[in-house]
Amino acid sequence: MEAIARIVLQNLNSFAQEEFAIIWKLKDDAQQMKSTVSAIKAVLQDAEANTNNLQISNWLEELKDVLYDADDLLEDMSIKALERQVVGGNRILRKVKIFFSHSNQFAYGFKLGHDMKAIRKRLDDIAKNKITLQLTNHPVETPIAYREHRQTYSFVSKDDVIGREEEKRLLKSYLLQTRVIVTDNVSVVPIVGFGGLGKTTLAQLVYNDDAVQRYFERKMWVCVSDEFDIKKIAQKMIVDDKNIDVEEVQQNLRDKILGKKFLLVLDDVWNEDRELWLKLKSLVMEGSKGSMIIVTTRSRTVAKIMGTHPPLFLNGLDLERSWKLFSQMAFDGGKEPNDRELLAIGREIVKKCAGVPLIIRTIGSLLYSRNLGRSDWLYFKEVEFSKIDQQKDKIFAILKLSYDHLPSFLKNCFAYCSLFPKGFEFDRKALIQLWIAEGFIQASNDTRGEEDVGHEYFMNLLSMSLFQDVSIDDCGDITTCKMHDLIHDLAQLVVGKEYAIFQGRKENIGHRTRYLSSHTSLHLANTSSSSYKLRTFIVLGEQLYGSKNLGRLDFHLPFVLSQKCLRVLILFGLDHATIPNSIQELKHLRYLDLSSNHLLVNLPPGITGLHNLQTLKLSKCFKLKELPSDINKSLRHLELNDCEELTCMPCGLGQLTNLQTLPLFILDHKSRSGDLSELSELNNLRGKLEIKWLDSLRENASMVEYAKVLLNKQHLQELELRWHNENRLQQMRNVPGGSPLFWVDEEPIAHRLLNEQEDNSIWLKDEKILNVLQPHHSIKRLVIDGYCGRSLPDWIGNLSSLLSLEISNCSVLKSLPEGIRNHKSLQKLCIYNCSLLERTCARNGWQRIANVPNVIVLPFSPSFLKYIN
Repeated sequence: MEAIARIVLQNLNSFAQEEFAIIWKLKDDAQQMKSTVSAIKAVLQDAEANTNNLQISNWLEELKDVLYDADDLLEDMSIKALERQVVGGNRILRKVKIFFSHSNQFAYGFKLGHDMKAIRKRLDDIAKNKITLQLTNHPVETPIAYREHRQTYSFVSKDDVIGREEEKRLLKSYLLQTRVIVTDNVSVVPIVGFGGLGKTTLAQLVYNDDAVQRYFERKMWVCVSDEFDIKKIAQKMIVDDKNIDVEEVQQNLRDKILGKKFLLVLDDVWNEDRELWLKLKSLVMEGSKGSMIIVTTRSRTVAKIMGTHPPLFLNGLDLERSWKLFSQMAFDGGKEPNDRELLAIGREIVKKCAGVPLIIRTIGSLLYSRNLGRSDWLYFKEVEFSKIDQQKDKIFAILKLSYDHLPSFLKNCFAYCSLFPKGFEFDRKALIQLWIAEGFIQASNDTRGEEDVGHEYFMNLLSMSLFQDVSIDDCGDITTCKMHDLIHDLAQLVVGKEYAIFQGRKENIGHRTRYLSSHTSLHLANTSSSSYKLRTFIVLGEQLYGSKNLGRLDFHLPFVLSQKCLRVLILFGLDHATIPNSIQELKHLRYLDLSSNHLLVNLPPGITGLHNLQTLKLSKCFKLKELPSDINKSLRHLELNDCEELTCMPCGLGQLTNLQTLPLFILDHKSRSGDLSELSELNNLRGKLEIKWLDSLRENASMVEYAKVLLNKQHLQELELRWHNENRLQQMRNVPGGSPLFWVDEEPIAHRLLNEQEDNSIWLKDEKILNVLQPHHSIKRLVIDGYCGRSLPDWIGNLSSLLSLEISNCSVLKSLPEGIRNHKSLQKLCIYNCSLLERTCARNGWQRIANVPNVIVLPFSPSFLKYIN
């Protein structure tokens, strides 16, 4: 609530100073609205702390509704003003200019005045009621500080799992068959317990055990959750999200496990239909003897249906192990303070947690993050916990405490996660972009951008144990996370009427619904779509849910295009060859996700009219051929991963100076006129950048020699530089006895290429190109693929933050820079299909490179083995 009130105040303040407020004679209305909203905002904290009062709860719902309407109106006026500025600078746009003629301007101003006065009256009425409800003023909240050392990681550390040693030993004995006689090809071990006891954590701990990893040839993990869909489970097992039929999925699964000893974890199974289990079981019986399946479930019936071993029933932790876990979460470094009274209070709190690890972690995180002292802990125990003792569902009530103690700006971010299904893997960057699009991120008083503040919000929620199961990339950054099922239930409980999830049944979707997600085809019978004022509409398509109807965009487009207030539109996995040009009417749109559309060929030209668009996601649009040339200047994130048919980047891309995400940059290899200059001014790029078809620069190598287009991109962390030498690859494949995957006999070919290159100086051109592509010294991961130079530039030895260096398919490369031996940060060096380099290293001092401190050397080529054996 505070977030939307803050946005309205900002917009009112901005609008009151605009010339258009004067033209439309609305300046006084804007100032009075600002005063009213400010007075209401001051009592919000008190109101939200008393939502158990029905009158206050209804007052908040009314307030929320009018604030959303006010925000929509103010932003619409801002968009109209922006269009007027654009038209003023472009005399050609005759038709648009007519709209701003005196008569239309008067009509529009009259309508705005009417709408503003209607909203002002609603706000005045609400402001009067706050006096009746006796709401008091509270100071403005400030963001809680994120503590760097509280960061968690994707793997389950032995130090983080308390009190499950015996359960782990028993489960390992089943998997490694030290206690059982194996009679079936595939055995099933169920882990049973209610939510929060740590079933998934125990399975993760054993799954990642070194002995278990070595024992099984195939390891697979599938989160099943509510829907036991055999095709979807099989696709997750083979890691294939393509739209293929069930028969092909089954065959691919059989091919993957045939004769292999595999370990499969089916996490969070609810299905009690034995027939469905038998159908899935028939698909996996072709694994070799000793294959194992771990099933985590809350249901004893599921365990009885699926298990071939006695279930492993999890109980709560005893008091001492509970205290050990609590100390780890509540105190710095898990070290108990010297305050005996505080420790005594803490032990009383732990007793009330009933040995449930999720509860202990959540409460410990809450007490830690708020820096509470002895008196606060005592109040927490005697007042807040005493309320919980009177409730039926104590576990859920305790979890809600962690939500109640969040500041309002984090409550919005947490509640937004309810729109996604249980078991959903959140992409950290995407989640932050969604929060920004919806205005949930407060402006920072320092120089940080919204993405940086959003990262702080994310880390706060993570430190409160509201996110878990994070994954980490090679640069040490969090990429994804999940929510525990109980935490997801909590998120769905705390959202108001403005959130709705459509799942094919009769849902409570009313005129106050602002955030809607659909996990099935959306059919709202006998309801006018214009009666909705949605700000977010999310459809997660066929590749996640297996519904054929979800794969058809036709079901959703008429509804989508009627929602003129949309800020966020996600149409993931909906196959459709064209997007209507009328999408340009969604003027408020800030976040558009069309990913995994396997039929989309071109974007509509109207997409360039979305002047507020910040994020455009087109990953896995395999048939997308080009992007519009006049792409939006407001874009900050443009995702193009796996757009295989894309041949070049649009003209004018270099003008997008706010662009932070551009994982793929494609040089025009068909015209052989690649242009790096578009990258020159994009110095805000972050994360990963992959540049493809660098061989297209060979014709102009001398012209790009001094470009240095990457040197000032200090926020980039990963750089992938790729050449595509198709002639060389074809020569490799034509060698008698050669293999396109393992080039065991490539050394003669490399020598032949060296001789050929003496004539056309390809190696010299590539060396000039690579020298130009020197990144900022802060780069952490560097990939060089298909490069035909003889040596690497010296700047590689000066990348002081480099963690990972991968060199592949560089068949004429002879040596590594001498400076690489002085790298103190380097942790991984991969050399793949570089025959001359591998031979040189093996014969002339490979050990000098292999012994670089802290470096794991991974030479994958089979040819390398014959050199060092």
